[in-house]
Amino acid sequence: MLIILKTILIFLFINFGNGIIAGKLLKIKNQSFTIISLLGILSVTFLQTILAFFLPLNFYIEITFLISGVFGFLLFLKEKEFTYFEFRKNINFWFYFFIVLVFFVGSFSSYLYDHYSYYIPTVTFIREIGFIKGIANVDLLLSQSSFWHLYQAGFSNLTDEFLRVNVYLLILFLIYTYERRQWLLFLFIPFFLIFIQQPSPDLPTFIISLIVLNELLNNTNRKVLLYISIFVFCIKPTMFWLPLLIVLESIYQRNFKFQMLIPILAFGSLFVFKNIWLFGFPVFPVSAFDFNLPWKPSQEILTYSSQIGLMKSYDMHYSYQQIIDFNLWERIYHWFTIGLKSVFNFAIILSVFILGFLAFSRKEKFYLLLFISILFKFILIIVFSAQYRFFIDVYLIVIFLIFKNISEEKTVFVSVFLSIFISIIFSLPGFVKAKFHMGKWLSGFQVSQLIKPTEFKSENPKSYQLGNLKFNTTKDLIYKTQFPAMSLYWLKTYQYYNVFPQISDDGFIQKKLNEKEKIELNEIINDLESSKP
Repeated sequence: MLIILKTILIFLFINFGNGIIAGKLLKIKNQSFTIISLLGILSVTFLQTILAFFLPLNFYIEITFLISGVFGFLLFLKEKEFTYFEFRKNINFWFYFFIVLVFFVGSFSSYLYDHYSYYIPTVTFIREIGFIKGIANVDLLLSQSSFWHLYQAGFSNLTDEFLRVNVYLLILFLIYTYERRQWLLFLFIPFFLIFIQQPSPDLPTFIISLIVLNELLNNTNRKVLLYISIFVFCIKPTMFWLPLLIVLESIYQRNFKFQMLIPILAFGSLFVFKNIWLFGFPVFPVSAFDFNLPWKPSQEILTYSSQIGLMKSYDMHYSYQQIIDFNLWERIYHWFTIGLKSVFNFAIILSVFILGFLAFSRKEKFYLLLFISILFKFILIIVFSAQYRFFIDVYLIVIFLIFKNISEEKTVFVSVFLSIFISIIFSLPGFVKAKFHMGKWLSGFQVSQLIKPTEFKSENPKSYQLGNLKFNTTKDLIYKTQFPAMSLYWLKTYQYYNVFPQISDDGFIQKKLNEKEKIELNEIINDLESSKP
């Protein structure tokens, strides 16, 4: 907890300082500590993304942004605009209660599978090497490289070596709650607690979308909100509805200016170019707009990825062949009858209907524009991969709109009760471990986490070579294994599809295995499976 405290203080200080500089350069005036801090995060991430094409986001890059943050904070002190800290007048006992609780829950071990299979490997390769052309050919997930993990990689050398950036983000969300005195936001804290042990890109999309929505309802300057919403899209493309909403509202209010296209084009171009460089296509994981680039993944792997996406829509209950054989009625029926997760699918439909009701029952055009934006997302996601996790932000938005006038007393009571319940689960995870796969890496409370966060101890990697590629791998999860690294899962996948990554002139490509390489890969897999974890 003490090490997390160090991390949070640096982030609070540095992001605000960089936000001050960004606000002056972009001529944005906003007196919210939270909004300016988010502006600092997105401006740093934008620059980090550009630098990653040329350099690893190492210690020297981190020091550069730390210094710029200090400079920005000194500039703030010189101008003495202390209205940014007026939220202190609203602080009460519950503010400190939640601060302590967030630090406590954030100090537990990371438990999400994606943390070990996707988040950490992504942060590791960006920190060690920077962007590599065709990295999708080594591990398809690495080419996703969310802007949130770019930001995390840039501060993982010194500031946040335990990758607890989401703890900071939830603290910032708490500050915003007191800034705007929007007590309903307390209700979301228990849910957000389950994301703060790892740098999940889901949490920033949830938090920032709620902040942007609240700011829109309070008529905050749209310029800064457009910047922030585009940043959210770059973190997770399924959040495209948020900048779309701001653009539609600006058009309706007749205050749309062509200058608004500048940040859209700037972030959008960087987002697309990053994907093309790493993945070979403009938007991960969609293999549309094929430029036939030599470093794009093989067609076998792309087909496999799309098949997995479709099967995940049905929670892996049916094979790809079974699903494509369903008629329309069967697809709908099975989507609502896949067990526990079908409850969330019902919630998706219910949420869209509620937004539709709000849009047509209230006289404000804002609700209609919000409904149109969410409906567009609903249709698009249903077509590509109807997974409930892509709609969690919609659930939160609906809850916010329904209960936004609830009293402080009620929200605090519910939030405190549920937050304590969550902390007990993390402290005594026996039940969760017995019932859910995600409990595998829960360790329960350890006295040592009062000093530093609990970490999962990974196995020692083994090194192999196939063709011209030397790589590291482990039997279970590659976790912090030095790049290039591949999991046993991907080795078996490449074996099945008869392809394997190879080094090209300035990146990676995939090539068909010859007979000798097939035998060598089989020997590697057998050796790895027989090794002790």
